[in-house]
Amino acid sequence: MTKQTPWVDDQQYYDDRRNLVIKKSLHVSDATEEAYINIVGLGYYNLYINGNKVSNYELNNDWTNYSKIVYYDTFDILAYLKQGENEILVELANGWYHPAPVTLFGKYNLRNNLTTGQPMLLAEVIVREQEHEHTFATDESWVVAEGPYLFNNMYLGEVIDFRLINRDGGKIELLDTEWVNVVETTGPEGVLKPSFIDKITRSRELTPAEVYSLEPTRHIIDFGEMVSGFIDASFTGKDGLVVEFLYSEEINADKTLNTDSTLAGFVGKEVAENVIVPGGEGAPARAEQRDRCICRDGVMSFSNQFTYHSFRYVEVTGLTLAQLNHVKAVYAHTSLNDVGHFHCSDNDLNYLYQVAKTTKLNNIHSVIEDCARERLAYGGDMVALANSQAMMFDSANLYEKTIDDFIADRMDNGGFPETAPFMGIQTKGTGEGAGPLGWQLAVPYLLKTHYRYYGNIELVKRVFPYLEAQLTHIKILNADDIADFCLGDWGSKIADQDNVKWGSPALSFTAACFYYYHLNLLTEFAAILGLADKRADYQQQADSVKSGLVEKYRNDDGSYADKSQTSYVFALYFELESDHQQLVASLDKLVRSAGYDVECGIFGQSFFYTLAHKYDFNHLVQPWLNNALGLKHMLDDGNGALKEFFGDNFNGSCNHAMFSSYISWFYNGLAGIAVCDDACGADKVVVKPYLASNIAEVKASYLSASGKVGCQWLQNSGITHLSVQVPAGVKECTLILDRKYLSTISPENIKYLDEKHVHIDITGINELNLELNTDLVSAEECC
Repeated sequence: MTKQTPWVDDQQYYDDRRNLVIKKSLHVSDATEEAYINIVGLGYYNLYINGNKVSNYELNNDWTNYSKIVYYDTFDILAYLKQGENEILVELANGWYHPAPVTLFGKYNLRNNLTTGQPMLLAEVIVREQEHEHTFATDESWVVAEGPYLFNNMYLGEVIDFRLINRDGGKIELLDTEWVNVVETTGPEGVLKPSFIDKITRSRELTPAEVYSLEPTRHIIDFGEMVSGFIDASFTGKDGLVVEFLYSEEINADKTLNTDSTLAGFVGKEVAENVIVPGGEGAPARAEQRDRCICRDGVMSFSNQFTYHSFRYVEVTGLTLAQLNHVKAVYAHTSLNDVGHFHCSDNDLNYLYQVAKTTKLNNIHSVIEDCARERLAYGGDMVALANSQAMMFDSANLYEKTIDDFIADRMDNGGFPETAPFMGIQTKGTGEGAGPLGWQLAVPYLLKTHYRYYGNIELVKRVFPYLEAQLTHIKILNADDIADFCLGDWGSKIADQDNVKWGSPALSFTAACFYYYHLNLLTEFAAILGLADKRADYQQQADSVKSGLVEKYRNDDGSYADKSQTSYVFALYFELESDHQQLVASLDKLVRSAGYDVECGIFGQSFFYTLAHKYDFNHLVQPWLNNALGLKHMLDDGNGALKEFFGDNFNGSCNHAMFSSYISWFYNGLAGIAVCDDACGADKVVVKPYLASNIAEVKASYLSASGKVGCQWLQNSGITHLSVQVPAGVKECTLILDRKYLSTISPENIKYLDEKHVHIDITGINELNLELNTDLVSAEECC
């Protein structure tokens, strides 16, 4: 339901155009026993009953391809109602359903690919009495008026005129407007489904770390760390005074703001000499994140409602410091529950843990985004971060929704897009809108991760046919041209920065490995579903591709492709050699010779941490995490968030999570807690702690779908005290220790010995406490 007529051309989008507010009055008797509302507001909505906001949700509704799926919310509203007349009021805003026509990267107009339209509402209020049920569905009896927001866009910010609204006494009163009956209209064609993901809510709040003035009414506020979220300010103004908030992740040497890293799609940035990215007709010269408030007389409070910003610094203009009563920054993100907890005696590592957590959450707002400059859900980033994400947060529902997003936007040829919802990007894709091979792994890899950590076989059944159709599509690719269809190990430190689309190390080899992995994963899913014939067929195809891959890319000395770190990591991860020892030794030598600088991109680094646990080169990871050329360089500005690229990060975001996969090593390596590759719902677990000589203590736990797994170790005076918690729900749990501790272990618990390790069956043991010393025999089981 809407009121306003559509705008005619793109340029009109940037003109003042008040948001819509829709309301309904309803009578409630004292016999009411139950009341709830089903509601969807596109693009964003806020729901109020009798002036009180319903729920703590922000930036609602869930973003999808609205032509395929539209998620609605259900709220119990009985506590908000009163006997007699009640007012249901809904503020609407543009969100992802009514995006600006700004041309991201100079070429992608979101309106050309996303399902778009004017903001609209669909709702029904259901009131139940003892003997009667009343439904108040959205129809022409609801009324609509123009609200106080003159402009709102999820990239560019908000403009509110405080002279158009009065919130005194808990009642929302709109001024200089007219209430008229709504007009019923046709909405997007997506199937209505109940929302099931965790919602965006407010989180931590920050007060300014520093405030300084450039002019009497121009001030810079430094919040001391990177925030994705809202500004929250109170100020005293005069009628017509304009107050602006400008946001940035960086600051110039003269302490003015540098907004380059947050420009929407680079619009307005000089990305190369004399090359400034255009934003299209009517767009601002620089697509900065900016809010504007038009004051009335008195005290006003402003907090973002219909956008979020990525910032450490905020420039406030139009006020003296005396007029600025208070200001704070508020984190806002999808409210995922922590399932992992980690702490150790090395404060540098603890800081890295918090940095990764902050940066991940900063970029999750109903989809798993890359950064605020783009806010797009790239499949490649998701693959690189899947395991670290699952160990830190309960991501079951978010992953399922993400898989559905990609399926909703699958191409006619069976391929999946590079981003979902699909907005046009298909860099080096496999054709007709499908994305590059590594990015198309998002659906099968997230499905594998979901099954492994959460154990939903019904999801595997539902998605499997789409993966078969995807394989039919990618099988037509010519193996000799495979590099044409992938971006390789994106973000590598040794990539050709002048030709990033073709500059990744071992590009053709990594693309071929991704193709092989698609077959491998289908083989696994066929086995999970008990489809023996299909499993055998896909296994035969995978074996054939693997043989061809080894023949084509294996060098005479046993190395692969260009002998880069990436090539060794990929050869190990995809098990191209039956004897891995030579590859591990060569990779070890290569990393050491680089000064413990891990040069891989987002995939290679993610695989590197997994392999370090599996093949015992944990000793390479810790020096890398402490390397001044790596993460420490990213963090030397004190922002507390990871950057998009190593080095100078030119054209990169300062709030980007794609290199946060190292978190998996904190759990899998130092604590040793790992869900087995063939697990279903984390029912098979390995605990293989890396007892680093320069770390005194590690405490970690992971609340899996099968229960809590914990590992704690303390090194003191040559003795290591090890405690392991095992959940009752696991089918299999194995503790793996260095063979030198063999004398510490009761023989009846030993599963087997290999050249380096002793494997101990601790299934069914609630807690195991050991004192590890090559000369000391002491063990205690607590059941």
